[in-house]
Amino acid sequence: MSAGGGRLSCTECAEQLYAYLDRELTAEVERAIAAHLNDCTDCFGHFEFERAFLAFVAWRGGSGTAPDELRERILRSVRGRASPEAG
Repeated sequence: MSAGGGRLSCTECAEQLYAYLDRELTAEVERAIAAHLNDCTDCFGHFEFERAFLAFVAWRGGSGTAPDELRERILRSVRGRASPEAG
């Protein structure tokens, strides 16, 4: 969670999105991400895309896990688009 223990920023949410989708987080962090996704339409749209993509990959017989390099490229892209106001 954020350093102050408050709400997650868009960047923090994006950094943990794959772990959230894979249900690899503590219940507390899952709740914080769910709350952020409920309030942030941009992050929710990204979440929905990733969830649909992983479902498609699983349907096609893939592992459902993105390579580390792809995850890093996506995170860099999200960080570059996140404005300070998006929080």
